[in-house]
Amino acid sequence: MATWTDIDDARLEPGKPIRSVDGLALRDNPIAIVEGAAGAPRIQEPAMANNSVANRALVNGAVTATKMAVTSSETAWVLGRNSGAAAAAVGSYAMLKNLTASIVSPGSTFAGSSLRWSSAAGDISSSPGGSWRCMGYANGNNGAQGVTLWLRYA
Repeated sequence: MATWTDIDDARLEPGKPIRSVDGLALRDNPIAIVEGAAGAPRIQEPAMANNSVANRALVNGAVTATKMAVTSSETAWVLGRNSGAAAAAVGSYAMLKNLTASIVSPGSTFAGSSLRWSSAAGDISSSPGGSWRCMGYANGNNGAQGVTLWLRYA
């Protein structure tokens, strides 16, 4: 963590060489401000609101449950973005059937060409395209046992 150093205005004279100690302070003081060093000026809330301060630089305890509370307007915003996604869009989920003979565990990834849109009974249609991550478990292409939930990640 950088240390805040007060610099006396009388030490910074126009047209005169700068002392190395003052040069180091001029270099380190902006870092000390961001890190919240003792004696450093505090960054005001409006500055943090426009993302000029990263979470890693916030003092422990500065972000409280109250500040992070989700309001109904935030929930509506998130749900509105999810509900507006098209089928097979990156970030969407789908019930797909694995066409390979292998067992698929959560976290496994497959190309859409190895998967088919599916009903819970295992009836299939076309391939979704894209790249998908298994979010459940599928037992090969064995009827309904090959059907599970998938997340499109690319």
